[in-house]
Amino acid sequence: MKRSWIAGLVAMALVALPSSSFAVTASTLSGTTVQLKSTTIHEGAGEPVKSGALIKVHYTGWLTDSTKFDSSRDRGEPLEFTLGAGMVITGWDQGIVGMKPGEVRRLVIPPELAYGDRTVGPIPSNATLVFEVELVSAQKGLDPDVFPKDLTSFKWKMIAPGVEVYDEQPGAGAEAHAGSRLSMHFTGFLMGGTTVASSKPTGKPFQATLGANKLIRGWELGLVGMKAAGVRWLRLQPSAAYGSTAMPRVPPNSELLYRVEALSMENDDNGTVDYFPELAKLDLKDGREGLKYAVVQAPKTPGTPAKAGQKAKVHYTGWLLDGTMFDSSRGRGNPFEFNLGAGRVIRGWDIGVEGMQPGEKRILVIPPGLGYGSRGAGPIPADATLVFAVEYIGGE
Repeated sequence: MKRSWIAGLVAMALVALPSSSFAVTASTLSGTTVQLKSTTIHEGAGEPVKSGALIKVHYTGWLTDSTKFDSSRDRGEPLEFTLGAGMVITGWDQGIVGMKPGEVRRLVIPPELAYGDRTVGPIPSNATLVFEVELVSAQKGLDPDVFPKDLTSFKWKMIAPGVEVYDEQPGAGAEAHAGSRLSMHFTGFLMGGTTVASSKPTGKPFQATLGANKLIRGWELGLVGMKAAGVRWLRLQPSAAYGSTAMPRVPPNSELLYRVEALSMENDDNGTVDYFPELAKLDLKDGREGLKYAVVQAPKTPGTPAKAGQKAKVHYTGWLLDGTMFDSSRGRGNPFEFNLGAGRVIRGWDIGVEGMQPGEKRILVIPPGLGYGSRGAGPIPADATLVFAVEYIGGE
């Protein structure tokens, strides 16, 4: 969907006049007064829409020489956004307020309330824009999350270094774990109270799968154990968030606070992604030379075990002990092949894959001496214990 031509600028104050044709006035930063003109072409019915509502509109936009530059009707799909959230140009945030479902308005928007002196796609600089906008539907916006007045009243539980959680509401049902897909609303704050991110202005829940290494470490660890309808606060030190990396609205080395409301949860069991295992719940067996392993997927039918001297084909994902994923063949979509027992891979693999049958999947916990030892490798630090999920596809 092409949204860029109405991308948001900072909203200005609205003064609406109660008539079918009215003007909206605002002052620019330089103090100059500008005017938006609005004319009702077709009356609507129901409650007038207010700032903060989640709305859908159909629209067509022209330059003043009648050149059409964009239209949702041409795409056959209305545009959805939160009114007054700065998601569209200021002229829209102002000129749509007060419309009723089914109403059609003609907006003549001066450049100061559109794109100013910028050229945006087919829209030249300092362009006055003309829109015909129909309000298709509107629903009340979500109440924003508020930074807590007293964080010391929360009963924080540290679940990992740099990650503390507090359950405002426990929820019900099964607990989220690696492989669970959560639908949630969230708001993130700096510790001074500034909101840095939120799903609520869009009205659309955020969805994520735990254990797929797509989230910051504090979320991967902090959301484990949540239940549907639960509300959890996460307090994350920089090491569990973005560290020294600056992000939009998040300065380097920021401690962050999140409020997360889990709306629903389902498990992703399609086998195309490996998830960091809960090691404490595995039946780990002692292998040779200090290796530990657990069979988490048995072969569907008995096959020929892998043995030294064969070429082995596997899918794998590797993590550090804190759950940080450093490599995965599944992410590339290609199995990895190597000569088993030839020293072409780390010793822990030569030991751990031997004896596996096609279709079998194991978790290998590999001590530093069977991994990369004191030298480390790439993202793997020195003296690191490694965790691998390895699925043996077959050998030849």
